[in-house]
Amino acid sequence: MNALHNGLILWLMAAALAACGGSDRSAPLAPGSGTSSNLGTQSQTLEASGQQPKPDRSPDIKGPDTDNNGIRDDIDAWIAAQPITDVQKKAAQQAARVMQLEILASTGNKAELDRLGNASMAAVKCLGDSFMPDYQKGLDLSAQIEAITANTKERVKKYISYNRARSGSTGRLPEGDTCEP
Repeated sequence: MNALHNGLILWLMAAALAACGGSDRSAPLAPGSGTSSNLGTQSQTLEASGQQPKPDRSPDIKGPDTDNNGIRDDIDAWIAAQPITDVQKKAAQQAARVMQLEILASTGNKAELDRLGNASMAAVKCLGDSFMPDYQKGLDLSAQIEAITANTKERVKKYISYNRARSGSTGRLPEGDTCEP
């Protein structure tokens, strides 16, 4: 899991820099597609067409959460727009809520970090279970939520700080139903 996290962090950094205009390189639309486009332009096109909610790119780490449900409004809208079941959306919201807490966490508070680590494992399991028998689809959705959550340079830095603070910690994938009621 640690190697997966490290690879995902590197991908997040590259994606965030591209979203922030930190890169003008073209990137493939999909692995092996052979087509390339500027990620910023591609994202803006999807936003303008309404296919993708406009992400919050404010310098504020937390971002807007007008309904105070613990999920940034742009992420909430993105989850709602996904062609998945209500159970899967609820699981995605649980994962988004935990990831939001992770980027806001105090990295000096070991008890909070341990609690978030456990909550993260529960959310990942819940999301994966909601897509059974195709557990991987849940993991893929979790990675997308992670990328959207850390979508600015400031948020990426906070998320990296959180992951550094958690580095070396261990945990177990919880058993049973880990979905929030």
